[in-house]
Amino acid sequence: MSADRAPIHITLGVLTFRRPEGIDKLLRIMRNQHCDPARPWRLSIVVVDNDASGSSRDAVMAHAGHPEYDLHYVVEPQQGIPIARNRAMDSAPEGTELFCFLDDDEWPVDGWLDSMLRTREATGANCVYGPIEPVFEGPVDDWLRRSRLYDRKRYAEGERLNFAASNNVMFDLARFRELDLRFDARMRFTGGSDYLFFNQAWRRGIRIHWSDQALVYDMFPVNRLTMKWQRQRQYRLGNTFAVATRIEGSRVEKAKQLARGVVRMGLGAAMSPAMLVSPYWGGRAMVHLLRGAGLTMGILGHSYQEYAPSKLKG
Repeated sequence: MSADRAPIHITLGVLTFRRPEGIDKLLRIMRNQHCDPARPWRLSIVVVDNDASGSSRDAVMAHAGHPEYDLHYVVEPQQGIPIARNRAMDSAPEGTELFCFLDDDEWPVDGWLDSMLRTREATGANCVYGPIEPVFEGPVDDWLRRSRLYDRKRYAEGERLNFAASNNVMFDLARFRELDLRFDARMRFTGGSDYLFFNQAWRRGIRIHWSDQALVYDMFPVNRLTMKWQRQRQYRLGNTFAVATRIEGSRVEKAKQLARGVVRMGLGAAMSPAMLVSPYWGGRAMVHLLRGAGLTMGILGHSYQEYAPSKLKG
């Protein structure tokens, strides 16, 4: 490490719920993170088990004592993604300067942390967001594969954004605490509390920039490689934006979202014949139709509970 530069203290927060294999893989891979002497860091990892029985304790504690990071295991018995995310931030060790989130079904490339730090240094970002690349546990239906519905958009290195998500992010913990930013428990089972969290951060002046080399892989199990799952997910994403707008938005913003939802449904319906001839354009039609429906119904009061306890099966 650099003799004239103190290492920055980074804490990685990971939520887990009955995925011992996933958290074991992530903790093993985090031991391989390359540290550039020009940007020295030391790492703590906080694992928040959102299962009251502590079912992942053994899988996590098997990694205790490794010199590459300090490991902390916490049980949050109250189920709900925003509740567990807040617990992760609250459990960051004293002296934490930067906080990261990854999911327990993800793993980063070896230079992930250094890429995040390099982008932060180059842009002056308070928050750095990076790309996700899907990895499929089984074969993907040909139509779904060609639709590119699983693809994630990428941006130019250092590009400034007005959004982020918690699946691959680093932010200035002290600055976020100064702004009293918290994940909203009203989105406990809907998903999307990270969308609202980072939208609120952006609205309050947080600079979010893209780190294109900070790649994270995301495992898609077989039960997510179906048309049914994609339909539910597209509806939920639209619904998430609406629920966030109901919480944070003005009457004008709510009216705009309602209009946007109706227009997207109409566009999706008009494009729907493309599903018969082009997976790509058919996929775009499905996105417009279902996200528009989720957005419209969400503004009208429906909250789709994708992560309700009956569906939390890991």
